[in-house]
Amino acid sequence: MHAGHHSRLPWSKLRYSFDATAPHDVVSKFALKSNGELWSTRRLDREEQSQYRVPIRVTDGMPGHARVTIYWITVQDVNDVPPVFDRSLGVYEVQLPENREVGKPTGIRLAVDDADLVNQFAFDIISGNEEGKFGIDATSRTLIVATPLDYDDPVNDRNFTLRIRVSDGANSPAVTDVVVAVVNVNDQQPVFQRGNYSFDVTENTDCSVTLGQVSALDPDLPPSATQDLVYFLPPDEQTNFTIDAHSGHLSVRGCLDREAATDGTVTLNPRATDEGGEGHDAEATTVQVTILDLNDNYPHLVRPPQSYAKVKENLEPHLVEPVVVQLGDLDAPEHGCPCSLEFHTSTPDSLRDKFTLTPLGRSRYRLSPAVVLDREQQKVYRLSFTARDRQGVAGTRRLTLEVGDENDSPMTDGTTTIRVYDYQGQFPSMVVGSVHVTDRDDHDRQDKTFQLEPSSGLEAATHFTVDLYTGDITMLRGTPAGTHTLTVTVHDSFRGEEAVGQAAITVVELTQEALSQSGSLRLANTSAAGMLEQTTPGAAGTSLYERLRKQIASIHQISEDEVDVFSLQDSPGQLGVDVQYSCRGSSSCSATRLNALMLRRRQQVSAALGVDVSLVDINACLYEATSPCGGHSCQHTLRPNLTRPLVISDVSASLVAVEVVKDYTCSCGPLEPPPSVCYPGFCFNGGVCRVKNNTLTCECRDSANYGPRCELLTASFENTFAWYQPLTVCERSSLTVIFESHDKSGVLLYTGPTIPSPWPDYPRDFLYVILRDWVVETFLDLGTGTMNISIPVEENTFRAFQYVLTWGEGGVTVEVVNCGINATRHASREPCRKSVPLAMMTSSSSSPSHLLNAQGPLQVGDVASTVSFLQLADSYGWTLTPPSTSPFSGCVLELRQNDRLYDLNATDFSKSAIQPCDAPRTSRVVLGRHSLIIILASLLSLLLLMVVIVCLARRGIKSLAHTDVDGDMVKETMGSTDLEGFGEKDVTHFDLKFLQATLDGHVVGDENERALPDVAQDACLRDTSAPLPQQVPEGLNIGNYIRESIVKVNQQQQELEDLRHYSVEGDEMSAASLSSLTSGSSRSDMIFDCRIDWSQRFEKLAQIYRAQTKASEKSEDGPLSIPGKLSRSPSFLPPEATSDIKNEALHSPPSPAPSSPVSSMAAGIRFSYVKSHLELPHVPVLVLKSIASESLTSGHRSKSNECIQMSSHPLSEEAYAPLHSFTLKSNPQRVVPRSLSINQTQKLPAYSSSTSSSSLLYKHQLNAHTASASKHQLEATVTTISNLYTNPAQRSSTVTKSTHIIPDRPAQASKEPVVNGHLVSHSNPRQCSTKTVALTSLSGTNTCDSQKVATSGKPVKGVETWC
Repeated sequence: MHAGHHSRLPWSKLRYSFDATAPHDVVSKFALKSNGELWSTRRLDREEQSQYRVPIRVTDGMPGHARVTIYWITVQDVNDVPPVFDRSLGVYEVQLPENREVGKPTGIRLAVDDADLVNQFAFDIISGNEEGKFGIDATSRTLIVATPLDYDDPVNDRNFTLRIRVSDGANSPAVTDVVVAVVNVNDQQPVFQRGNYSFDVTENTDCSVTLGQVSALDPDLPPSATQDLVYFLPPDEQTNFTIDAHSGHLSVRGCLDREAATDGTVTLNPRATDEGGEGHDAEATTVQVTILDLNDNYPHLVRPPQSYAKVKENLEPHLVEPVVVQLGDLDAPEHGCPCSLEFHTSTPDSLRDKFTLTPLGRSRYRLSPAVVLDREQQKVYRLSFTARDRQGVAGTRRLTLEVGDENDSPMTDGTTTIRVYDYQGQFPSMVVGSVHVTDRDDHDRQDKTFQLEPSSGLEAATHFTVDLYTGDITMLRGTPAGTHTLTVTVHDSFRGEEAVGQAAITVVELTQEALSQSGSLRLANTSAAGMLEQTTPGAAGTSLYERLRKQIASIHQISEDEVDVFSLQDSPGQLGVDVQYSCRGSSSCSATRLNALMLRRRQQVSAALGVDVSLVDINACLYEATSPCGGHSCQHTLRPNLTRPLVISDVSASLVAVEVVKDYTCSCGPLEPPPSVCYPGFCFNGGVCRVKNNTLTCECRDSANYGPRCELLTASFENTFAWYQPLTVCERSSLTVIFESHDKSGVLLYTGPTIPSPWPDYPRDFLYVILRDWVVETFLDLGTGTMNISIPVEENTFRAFQYVLTWGEGGVTVEVVNCGINATRHASREPCRKSVPLAMMTSSSSSPSHLLNAQGPLQVGDVASTVSFLQLADSYGWTLTPPSTSPFSGCVLELRQNDRLYDLNATDFSKSAIQPCDAPRTSRVVLGRHSLIIILASLLSLLLLMVVIVCLARRGIKSLAHTDVDGDMVKETMGSTDLEGFGEKDVTHFDLKFLQATLDGHVVGDENERALPDVAQDACLRDTSAPLPQQVPEGLNIGNYIRESIVKVNQQQQELEDLRHYSVEGDEMSAASLSSLTSGSSRSDMIFDCRIDWSQRFEKLAQIYRAQTKASEKSEDGPLSIPGKLSRSPSFLPPEATSDIKNEALHSPPSPAPSSPVSSMAAGIRFSYVKSHLELPHVPVLVLKSIASESLTSGHRSKSNECIQMSSHPLSEEAYAPLHSFTLKSNPQRVVPRSLSINQTQKLPAYSSSTSSSSLLYKHQLNAHTASASKHQLEATVTTISNLYTNPAQRSSTVTKSTHIIPDRPAQASKEPVVNGHLVSHSNPRQCSTKTVALTSLSGTNTCDSQKVATSGKPVKGVETWC
């Protein structure tokens, strides 16, 4: 160490020393010379201290000239310390499994303590590792496995004590011991002590006996130790043998049959598993079981194969190749052949004469025909023989002999029906059937060609092809749905014949909904092809397939055409045919309804089909024991196999069915991811699908009653029920029902069996939730016992309760959220929530079930189509019998299982239509005791009043119906006058016989007791001479005088007038008329003009009054004045009716004139109906009353005047067309009643528009424009006497006629026949109703063209003219 001063200066000599802060070990171990050299005074040890801090002070002697410098001295290491094993830090004893892999650590970790830094450790095992089993990894200082270990014999790697040495290369090494204990591992499979075993047993004798024992050892265990092995047989060997799982004893299950085994021996392969069946399996040993024979079989036919042979037809017997029959015996040779064969004793002589049987030796026989065989006479012969073995054991054997076919029969036309179910139109082009013609030959297809005729149409040729040589019909892809008919000409080249084959192909497009909502069933002991065979050959509709469709249609009360049986699949294991079916059109049904109703009618359907319906609703999820998901959640879906449609054919029928694949998913969530594109059906109940933020949403009618996808959330139940889809089978499931009850009791829901157990493994699970006296009771059976949980709720009809049921492996919990029960007053701390463990029947040794496998619909509101719970409990062994209660009355606000929200409108089987809760409903009235008394008293009073009325009515009817007058006719002169001119006296007579009619319309005292009065017909047979004078001779009383006078009058055949009908002039009208205008007239072809023609008797009268009439017309105002006609008062109306007409005319206010010169009807109208008797139609007497209106001017008067023409037979609308043109003044919605009582008058509202006259028979000014432009019409029924009084046969034929015809020209009227009072025309027909004339209050034209009649200008002969 040196200072930095110049030595020439006097003060340049420096002095060095340890600073006072130097530690003692520095001062003691180091020395500092004056020249600044630092020396160590002793040997330094790095392991003691590796570094020293040395502070040095230097000064030149001047005050204040001192400086301190710190020096660090580091001691370098020298390998001078020997290593030592640290037992506290390392691991030196371990247990090592024998299967530890080579190179893997054993768990021994060596910890070495050495203070030196510079050393190189070297490890080695100096003892205990003679086999080289272990090694040391120097880097990690661990012991590793060097070679495989084996605990078992003969290696016996059990315990190892190893001595390990470590050295650092310079010092003495360290030594330590480690211990490795090898643990035995089950790494070897058991071994049977013997490789082969053999046992003997006699067939049909040694039954259920023990054969012997097999044994095995586990090499992992000492032979003396308990082996803990489990013995078992493969599943296919367990049918006839059993083995004890612990001892290995083999036994026979039942009896053995030597002939069922190959060569009378059975080989078994028992196996064994160590560790109680959880370890390794032993290699199977071989057990040979020899079955000793008994002579229990008679010979069988070895040849021909399958006891079937074929010979040619139409050949002489010596030209036919014979059939060689070879006999054999399954018994041992000492019990078998040589064997003999002969015809069975039951073989008829007719067959013995056709065939000969010749022995050939060595149990062989030759069978030859003795006559020429004809296939068309008999196709197949089934021959019975008796076969015997050497010991005489005999039995019957049968041989089927088919006669070969030749093309020797003529062919005729034939038809075939083909039904194709095309799934969504996606089926590829395929053969759907073949052309069929009637031909008794079966194997002549090679001689025929098939040609599709052009008459089949372009559409058929576009979608179908027919193979020229096979007749196979190929349906091309994209063929539309519907019925297609193919006409195919079939040519037989061998016979030179032709025939026509018709193929009716019905293509039905099957939808996804039809598949997913299809019902399913299984028919036992049949096949898919056998279902198409006709039970009666040649009779359509007799196949099992068609009869099944009829049964399904009958169950659901729909048409057979709406039933689609679209899948027939032979079930695995030859169990029968699995059938899928659905309903389409307006009769579409859900799978729930199809399966439930089919199950209920299963026995009836089986009896009708003659085939057992062995299974309904083919869904493996419902059978927990055989479920593909075991004890886990299970969902069942259907999908079609589009690559392989099922083609099932018969002789004249084919079915192209859909192969349905059943998929099972062992989960309870959605089966598909949420869709991202709207599609039809995503939103329910008319909701509209929208895409928002890549998410589908639905716009519903409202948010209160509808869910996210427009599911109907609320539904009102008033003593009704509804069926919904069953609950899904889920491991951990919950069911939520929110309801509001109007009654204290009612059924909330039920799902489970509806009939007694139809087959042994039918699910017994059920869920039943009811409200009984304001207590919510839950009955639940998951298959291992019935549980009952009750929760009281508040007695409140205006409160909604939320019911939540959860079940799973942890038990069952029921909660009614906020049930309204006070917890402090209830015994339970949680009165709204209860939990129970899963039920377990004492007879069952398995664990309790936690899945609800309920087969049947979810019934809400009530239990329908279900037998009593007492029957169900007895059939299924329920430990509790649920009580029955009344249907639910209230509102269901939500129904949900897990995340599945039920659409309460998605039901197709309910008592009434489902309505939301806010829809109007019928009010319920609760009657008290006093109210009932009042109602009963009122009913009794009403009943007494009705009795009195009936008695009074019967008295009145009796007096009318049973008069003392017993004559045929009562005649009376009612009035006479000389006012008609020419000195004519008009004596009017009326036939009052119809007034003496009984209630059924028959005349009292008539010779023909059951005849109806026909006055018009009688009058036609009489002349028109005046009646005899009526004077009473002396000596006669009044009664005798009346009778004699009646006889005289009848002899005179005088014409009588009818009180019920009013007609007008002309020979073609009714004979009963009040008018005598035609009296004495010889003009039989008269046609009268109502304005100028007054007939020959009234020419003078017409001259007198015509001028006055014309003058009076000019003084009248209004567009409806009709000149040339006089008004007459209706003498047949009662006085009060006439006064009513007058009063109505006076009080009817005028209406404004029409805006256009259009004719209008009179303002006041009254209809008077006269009813002759109760059974006949009502006779309307039309009374039209016109009321003058001063507001109408003559400027609107029409120049065209016409009469209202009405036929004397039942009037047509065409004949009444002019009557339709008038305007209502009051409410246009009033409808005129069709019938009134006798002599009753019905007043109608007044009508607008004015007229200038008032009379019984109207004066009208009508034209064609009026008939079509009227705004209001009146409806009434008009029936004339010609239709009223006919015999029953005539009336029946009249009623059945729907139309009659009005002639277009007047000249044709007299030439047309009259049938039953109807005028019939054969030229230019226009059909109208025969019963009514529609005079409605609505605007529009008549159904018949009324304008032509109204504007013809001339009245039609034979038609009544009302002026």
